[in-house]
Amino acid sequence: MRRELTLLERIAEYGKGPGAATAEEDVEALMESVRRQLVKLLNARQGMSEAQPDYGLPAMSDLIVGRGEHVRKMQEAIQATIEKYEPRLRGVRVAAIVGETSRQTVAFRVEGVLIGRSGEHRVWYETSISGNGQFDVSA
Repeated sequence: MRRELTLLERIAEYGKGPGAATAEEDVEALMESVRRQLVKLLNARQGMSEAQPDYGLPAMSDLIVGRGEHVRKMQEAIQATIEKYEPRLRGVRVAAIVGETSRQTVAFRVEGVLIGRSGEHRVWYETSISGNGQFDVSA
């Protein structure tokens, strides 16, 4: 069974037939698994999970404190959340992407080191939040 997938992803694939067991790590599959997890993590709001009340980001209204300040607060919240809940990424840095998006979208670049069986891999993801509050993440 491929270890690049999360436990829930492996359980979901269990009934789909025999997987190709391999000793080699599929780094692209690992990156995609992390990307899917980031989408779930960044679209969750703190307080939504009784088991982990601080899972996800704070409510967006809690992050909007003043003109220009909200982007920095969002950046800090994204970084802290990823560092806490995505152990496959280390050395996470989040930077705002300025001038490449529309006025109604805020975008960030998430950089870090992906930890896999085959070693460490420098990766980055771009994430944007639209006017409706939903995050999209691309690799």
